[in-house]
Amino acid sequence: MKNLKYIVVMFITLATTFSCVDDEMIESTLPPVVGGEVKLNEILSTGDPDWLELYNTTADDIDITGYELGDSNSRWVIPAMTIPANGYVAFDCDGQDANGSTNFKISSGGENIVLFNPAGELIDEITTPDMSAQVGLTYGREIDGGDNWVVMSPSKGAPNSNTNEAPVITADDLTEFDAVYEIAVSDADGLNSVKLVLTTDNSVMSLDMALIDGEYKTSVPEFEIGTKVEYYVIATDNTGLVSYYPETAPDTLNSYYITDGNAIFLSVNYQGAEDGNLGDVTFTVEAYDNVEVTEVKLYYVLPGFTVDDKISVQLTLENGEWTGIIPAQPEESIVKYYLRAKNDAGNKSYYPMEDGAFDHDVLATWPSYMAGEAVIVNGFSLFTNSNPIADSDLDMNVHISYDNGDVEEVKLYYVVNYDPATYDGSQRVTLEWVGDLPTSDDFYNFAIPSVEFASGDTIIWYMRAKDGAGDKQYFTRGQDENFDKDVIADWDQITIL
Repeated sequence: MKNLKYIVVMFITLATTFSCVDDEMIESTLPPVVGGEVKLNEILSTGDPDWLELYNTTADDIDITGYELGDSNSRWVIPAMTIPANGYVAFDCDGQDANGSTNFKISSGGENIVLFNPAGELIDEITTPDMSAQVGLTYGREIDGGDNWVVMSPSKGAPNSNTNEAPVITADDLTEFDAVYEIAVSDADGLNSVKLVLTTDNSVMSLDMALIDGEYKTSVPEFEIGTKVEYYVIATDNTGLVSYYPETAPDTLNSYYITDGNAIFLSVNYQGAEDGNLGDVTFTVEAYDNVEVTEVKLYYVLPGFTVDDKISVQLTLENGEWTGIIPAQPEESIVKYYLRAKNDAGNKSYYPMEDGAFDHDVLATWPSYMAGEAVIVNGFSLFTNSNPIADSDLDMNVHISYDNGDVEEVKLYYVVNYDPATYDGSQRVTLEWVGDLPTSDDFYNFAIPSVEFASGDTIIWYMRAKDGAGDKQYFTRGQDENFDKDVIADWDQITIL
């Protein structure tokens, strides 16, 4: 066996792994072996690619240019090459006859491998055994250049030895679509057990895998949609050595989600609905699908709305999270909402999951939040604005109330696409309230015309009012009493969708 301990993990389909099992076995008449100083030393017949190794039994370098390697039905001439004294050279056997690889593969079902010298003399030959149940192991000389051949752990281009090695695991990832999980496990000393361990938030299962038709197999339990399943394989040989798949287990496991072909919502969070909030409510969403989540939308209604009045917000994806905003609403307003995700197959799924308790067509089943209690800053409160969408005027509404007499003036100031390099004040636009002062409900509405902006534009703004004593007061969302209209960084910003 080999003196390097490792697990060989090849992410290939089992069909590919065993594609060479069906190699045609052709009977041939070989001349007697005359022997030589270069010998076949180690052979892998279950690889991707297969390979074989030669060993120089002498203390001198040997030129092996023109030597021939072959299997049961092919011969291949070794190009210009020298094998070092007591050294090794290995050739990939992928059937390509390119970049130093042979023109033949090696049957995992067993076949005859031969080595000829340039004179056409057969100097070494070996018939490999059936290795189809020993995926990842090699057939080689127990001692380099010796007479005894054994199944061993691979050591391509390195000395063969009797070092005990852990099992070799060859596996594909487990997915939600696998009712039966199949892997290949081999060990030169024999296997004691192979287990598949599955963990979820609610359970831990250890399933014995049975050897059937050369592979270790077990049935995989069913889980509810939305479940995250973590898993690993542990293989133990008859000497007690252990291997894992993935190699990082049991510290870090592989995982998959149960989606049933639809996107699932891993997390939904929002901020901004707490008491005292006057700003927007921002939703942050993680959505997953085995293919691709192509779209996430947020739908909501305000008090007095019906399902037909629902407003949609296209969430944007950045760093694996989808985000979207519901604009600030008057205090104690009940805002109802739901989310919809779509994958690249066009399948739609919802948050909450439509399981009887929620139906996106029935308003009474939607989740909701209540806008927080208003904060009054400089007499301003209850600011709201419509969805900032291109081709629609941007409505901005504010409630103003003073103890010190009536409101005498209300103005909105804004700049579209502020550029500090060119801004000189002339770009600032002023809108002044032209209706009754004060209004009957103390609300004032301004509309920035849609012709002034496009999707992706930004608008910076603030409001100013004059109270009954003639004092000027200023307002932006989230401001404090230290707001300075001459400091652009203090102004509020809205991005047009």
